[in-house]
Amino acid sequence: METLGNYLGLDLDIFKAVNKYDHVALRRLNKSNLGSGVKACYLSHYTIFNLIIENNYENALIFEDDVDMELNITDIMTEVHRNLPHNWDMLYLGHCNEWGSNYLKTNLTVHALHTTGHPQCTHSYAVSAKGARKLVEKLNIDNPKDHIDVDMPALIMNKEIISYSIHPQIVVQFKGVNDYSDVSPQWEAGEPYPLMNSTMHFLGYDQDIPDS
Repeated sequence: METLGNYLGLDLDIFKAVNKYDHVALRRLNKSNLGSGVKACYLSHYTIFNLIIENNYENALIFEDDVDMELNITDIMTEVHRNLPHNWDMLYLGHCNEWGSNYLKTNLTVHALHTTGHPQCTHSYAVSAKGARKLVEKLNIDNPKDHIDVDMPALIMNKEIISYSIHPQIVVQFKGVNDYSDVSPQWEAGEPYPLMNSTMHFLGYDQDIPDS
């Protein structure tokens, strides 16, 4: 993540995620029957929402640490921001198998904005200050019933969160052949969601080469 940020000139704040073995941090979620990896992921994202509120950020872009992005992501986001409706709470830059989204007519030249349908994954999305407050209020952090990438879309589909998505996605997961999720280890790594101009490939990284 730092390599991407440095090359692309992104001013990133790196936050350490909650570890699934951190029983003290996860004690808050003891009522939940979810696995420790799912709880840790949930709490990590929820903590970021609180930081957005505490630091009075107007908005924040959240990346997980296993991503790849378009080489010209700054230019894309500048154009997206000019076309993004003012009422937005969330904006998905990356998503897995989103269904039910609807095209939104804008002046974007290459990518398109959609009203968010039902996205999966949380590897890249933006949250406005208003959206962060809604998420902290509406997500049941003390006793979550499902993965956070299920609970957030549920709020979107119930029209409690106003969300948009970029298509095709401009940030994807970049998992190597030996990389398996701590949250859902049964899923195979490295699902192919190609970018137009991958920064990781440009820098010489290849997810198909196993670690030695």
